[in-house]
Amino acid sequence: MRAHDQPSDEVRYVVLPGAGSAGLPWEIAAGQLEADVLPVPDEPDVASMAVAIEPAIGAVSRPRVVVGTSLGAMVALEVARRIDVDALVLIAAGFGISVADSVLDWVASNPPDLFEKMARIGLADRSDEPLAAVRLADFTARGQPLLLNHLRALAAYRPVPLEHPPPTFVLWGEHDRGVPLAAHAELALRCHGVLIPIQDAGHAPFLERPDETVDWIRATAGRAVLSAMPTT
Repeated sequence: MRAHDQPSDEVRYVVLPGAGSAGLPWEIAAGQLEADVLPVPDEPDVASMAVAIEPAIGAVSRPRVVVGTSLGAMVALEVARRIDVDALVLIAAGFGISVADSVLDWVASNPPDLFEKMARIGLADRSDEPLAAVRLADFTARGQPLLLNHLRALAAYRPVPLEHPPPTFVLWGEHDRGVPLAAHAELALRCHGVLIPIQDAGHAPFLERPDETVDWIRATAGRAVLSAMPTT
């Protein structure tokens, strides 16, 4: 039996998508996980984003796994500093994420093809029209001002290691051009976690390889949480 076919009602999953995302690329994977998808709010910095979204995550029954992607992964770290999280899954992220000034300037200039180019940049196969269309709709749903604010907050963010991190699993798309392998490895190391490669994926393995991504989430974070539950 594949991991995503297993019952999920014992573990609750919460997904925090990346910068500028409405969560549309998570539709298939989140459906398999029966996850709540909570787009990152429009706040001036990562810590404020965590404060704003904390009540929604805290309302999710335990055991709960927080899955964060890119900016969402950084927000997930700050949420785990504030409330109990039974496991973390951090995707397409390092211990902090570098955002070049040239990228910020490009997004700030808001060229007419901004979202079309961003939709393809994150994919392992940039010619994949259906996947690019999902990402284009996703960025369009929330707009350029929020994307720019998110990227500026991400560029300014300097994480501090969690004193007692929960079980943590870092997923790396092997063709991620935005966040290198070394950054993913550092994130796993700082969180005393495990690094998991996802083949044939870029910055969005949950969209490009949803079944494999869900299998890994269930087999690692889900299993870790279930194994820690008391038996009756």
